[in-house]
Amino acid sequence: MSILQIKNLSKDFGGLRVLENISFSLDEGSVVGLIGPNGAGKSTLVNLIGGGDQPTRGEIYFGSRRLNGLPAWRIARLGLARTFQITRIFSDLTLDDNVRLAAWTNGWRGKNLETEVARLIALTELSDKTGVLGRDLTLSDQKRLQLARALALKPKLLLLDEVMAGLNPSELDRAIQLLAKLRNEGITMLVIEHLMRVIMSISDRVLVLHQGTLIADGPPAEIVASSQVQEAYLGRRYVKNRGGFQPDEPSEVKEGT
Repeated sequence: MSILQIKNLSKDFGGLRVLENISFSLDEGSVVGLIGPNGAGKSTLVNLIGGGDQPTRGEIYFGSRRLNGLPAWRIARLGLARTFQITRIFSDLTLDDNVRLAAWTNGWRGKNLETEVARLIALTELSDKTGVLGRDLTLSDQKRLQLARALALKPKLLLLDEVMAGLNPSELDRAIQLLAKLRNEGITMLVIEHLMRVIMSISDRVLVLHQGTLIADGPPAEIVASSQVQEAYLGRRYVKNRGGFQPDEPSEVKEGT
């Protein structure tokens, strides 16, 4: 059963077309990777789905609900939550108050609120950081905090925009394990990620964007074997890295569109 349907989605910024006629659907309970070169339109696509921007053309359906024109907060209330490339937390609040505020906005109150906050902090393995101000957390901890806040919205669909960026190998392992836990809880995920090791580990399907168009959609093994994907993104050679693959020359430049 499809939880998300994207139909002929396009986005123009002035005279620049960033996305063109994107169509795909996500099955409930699936984990789908979204890859492509910097500037391919990945973050723009997630912004359109999450209500941060509106499409020029095309339609977005979350279940039977059409999302076009809805503000981000309304979409979040429907059960669609997201994280961001650059972490967005309240730096002057403690970790637990960050999570508490997110849970409070979703209707938790009293003892139920505190129970839910403790559960989310434990789930994201942050129990030893309660009381620490947001600005004093490491990048890894800030990313997990951002995820905990998104989970406080009780999402049916979670959009993750480079949640692994900047993590060391040990932190990556923990993050992959955390996403596996979320998958076991039945949360559908669309995951933007440059690290093919992560994509190969967690994805049922992989979507590939290139120059604003969807050039491939299929199982991970099929995607990495595609000559079109190799030419556009992965490169002709692969570097075997702890059971996964990564582009020949992975870029650290953040995607601007």
